[in-house]
Amino acid sequence: MSIVGHSFLSSNDISVEDINKIFTRASLFKREYESKGRIDHLVNQGSLGQKVITLIFSEPSTRTRTSFQMAALRLGLRVVSLDNMAVSSMKKGETIADTLRNVAAMWPDIIVARFNDDIESYDVVKNSKIPVINAGIGTHEHPTQALLDAFTILDSRGQIEGEKVLIVGDVLHSRVANSNLILLRKLGAEIAYCAPIEFQPKNDDWADVRQFPDRDEAVKWASVIMGLRIQKERHMGAAGSIALTVAAYRDKYRIGGDQLNHFQQDGILLHPGPVNRGVEFSNYVLSDSRCKVLNQVTNGVFVRASLLSFTLGLEVKEA
Repeated sequence: MSIVGHSFLSSNDISVEDINKIFTRASLFKREYESKGRIDHLVNQGSLGQKVITLIFSEPSTRTRTSFQMAALRLGLRVVSLDNMAVSSMKKGETIADTLRNVAAMWPDIIVARFNDDIESYDVVKNSKIPVINAGIGTHEHPTQALLDAFTILDSRGQIEGEKVLIVGDVLHSRVANSNLILLRKLGAEIAYCAPIEFQPKNDDWADVRQFPDRDEAVKWASVIMGLRIQKERHMGAAGSIALTVAAYRDKYRIGGDQLNHFQQDGILLHPGPVNRGVEFSNYVLSDSRCKVLNQVTNGVFVRASLLSFTLGLEVKEA
């Protein structure tokens, strides 16, 4: 595979062939865990050795950080986690870029990193001799989220090619949306978005993407709806974003029961989390059988376990 021993920083870094191999192994891991409660017995212990992954998270995370930890431990890997910057040397003034350099100098087998927009830090991970997995970098990309989203679509819908994926919300500031646009298009899905003008994407990748001004019309078009959180922490200096109230957003862009009445019966709803209940999705939507948000969380463990196993070159007993 082209990803063995290499960093995974963007959805552009991975081929369709490699995606399919990751999904096949993720499905194996999921089935095996459901039947036996473990997956480490599938890993050749000789290839596992004493491999260590290091998590460096300078931004908050629940699902991504925990699922990477869970995935690594399920495989039998050793995990070193640096996710509280208050107890790191960043508290003393060290930059995230220097933190990354110093951790890489300890020779972990993989670094899983999350940090805000920072040109120097991004240069460090791009040029790292240690494989780095992007666990969410600024507003750029979150490629492992895109992998688990695509896997969930495949698992729930039986296909990705030809699916109509509607992305709703703060697309402008969403690394998840950017990675999904690249990955899902690569796999043959059709992408569209619905967002207030303050949150519409401005980079060239989105220039030819269909934009729905009307939420209800968009819902009727879609087979998959992906909600996005309003990322207030990234709105500093964006006067237009500040002018948009939560109430105004909710009125025109929240997916609620009225929208589900127009959504196809076998469609699915996704959200990368955290969900602000009543803002992006109503409580009613979150309890609907078509909502696969918790399935995404479950799938994230097995997709990330699969990615780690391939990146590390682990020998896995396939079904």
